[in-house]
Amino acid sequence: MIPTLEQLEDIPRLREGSLTEVTVPALLCAYAVHRQTVVVEIHRRQVWKKVLFENGVPIDCRSNLSHETLGRFMVLEGKLSEEDFTQNLSRSAARGVPLGELLLEHGLITAVELFRLLQQNLAKKLLDLFTWREGEFRVLDEVAHPDSSLKIKVPQLILTGVTKLAPQEEVDMAVGPLVGKKLCLHPSPAFPLEEIRLSASQNRLVEAIRPGRRMGELAEATGLPFDEITRLLYALAILGVVVPAEALPKGVAPVTGAFPRLVLVPPLSTPPPPAPVAAAPAAAPDPAPAAAPAAAVSPQALEQRRNEIMQAYLSYRRQDAFDLLGIPEDAPAALREAKFLEFSRRFAPWSLDHPELAALEERARDLFLAGAMAYAELMNVEQRNTLVFRRKTLRDERARKPAANFAIKTDLLDSEAQYKKGRALLDAGRPKEALQLLEFAADCDPQNSLYGAETAHCRFLVTEALAGTALKELQEILRRDPGCGIAAFYAGEINRHLGNWDQAEDLLRRAIKAMSPDRRPIDALKALSTERKR
Repeated sequence: MIPTLEQLEDIPRLREGSLTEVTVPALLCAYAVHRQTVVVEIHRRQVWKKVLFENGVPIDCRSNLSHETLGRFMVLEGKLSEEDFTQNLSRSAARGVPLGELLLEHGLITAVELFRLLQQNLAKKLLDLFTWREGEFRVLDEVAHPDSSLKIKVPQLILTGVTKLAPQEEVDMAVGPLVGKKLCLHPSPAFPLEEIRLSASQNRLVEAIRPGRRMGELAEATGLPFDEITRLLYALAILGVVVPAEALPKGVAPVTGAFPRLVLVPPLSTPPPPAPVAAAPAAAPDPAPAAAPAAAVSPQALEQRRNEIMQAYLSYRRQDAFDLLGIPEDAPAALREAKFLEFSRRFAPWSLDHPELAALEERARDLFLAGAMAYAELMNVEQRNTLVFRRKTLRDERARKPAANFAIKTDLLDSEAQYKKGRALLDAGRPKEALQLLEFAADCDPQNSLYGAETAHCRFLVTEALAGTALKELQEILRRDPGCGIAAFYAGEINRHLGNWDQAEDLLRRAIKAMSPDRRPIDALKALSTERKR
């Protein structure tokens, strides 16, 4: 659905609901518009995810899926060996320290790399939700403790999720009411278009919308595939960027020209320059000495500085005032002040005057402000004593806990293990039993093209009457992952079975390029050539 203004008002008031009535993009949009800080559980069959929103921004997502844990994600991405993962997972459990911090401690990853992987992992967990057309959500009574330093931009998340992963049926139903209507750009959307990164083709479509056009006219003006147009229109309509011209309030004109450029102007208090006064020619003044060039900074020093800021940024929200500034509880006022000044010098955002550090300015700003608030808390006698008491209580609680057995026990769903079992059953000629396990794996990890392709093909092997359904699923996989050779191979084989020779040949040739040196598509193409001659 494309939420109306009234629905965006109503959705944050819901304590629970169904994803068939409130889609994931609409849910994310509503929480962002109203800057909600809340914990929401979204579940479908055996899978659940708890998403923490802070001021409408997703900053954390936990699930019951093993491949979504940081360590397993890093192994799958080739950023951590299985051996290092296993060893550090045990250490993490024994010491009660987050896995990422241990990896930093042992030099297995830099802080910059860790932050990037954490962001990627969080984005992937959230993007999975865009494939869900069924399920439920409910607001939890848990008190939100936002200690994550991650932030996912909701407009970019919605754009990526809809254009890449939303089921085609959902897209078709959503844009159906827009067919035949003149579309335009809203002059004041909830999410400004200039803050959203668009690809070249997406920019081309936006430019085509500016004069006001209908959907068919957009296809003619841009030459883009119709499904690409509908997906982008759906995403931008959810964000309120694209609207039917008839939906604009009276007196409000749509955006038709280019966005105005930002121009820096002097402050209003700056007096105007004095008018020139005629005077006798004077000798030209000596030229001002050239400014000394900035001292060169080595790449190693820049990398060290980046990692210093990022490592502090990753952990600062989990630290109290004492830990953040590195101050003992009995420190005198002079030491508290000295530590704060040292912290401030390290993370003052205006100190990042090198172009390659400019991207870290916002994070340094957050650290600087956090340090200022920590210092204010420690200089207030009542607040400092409260914090000391709280720390003592936590130490006493930990001391009273019995010694733990640090054997790793988990109830997480393991999609990879289920896939391997399903694949083994399929190789043993037992497709019916394999299908259930493959469906489970694909359900847990819907962005995994291999799981999806194997499931679709197995479904066809079990029931040939479902060939059309299997082809539709394989085509969707190829749409979002054009390089998935196994999906092209299975689609080619099903088309060969149905006697669709031309489609089968195109798909098998595509599979040969993507799956080299695997000979299965080559052999299938030879078999196809033989069958066509009969």
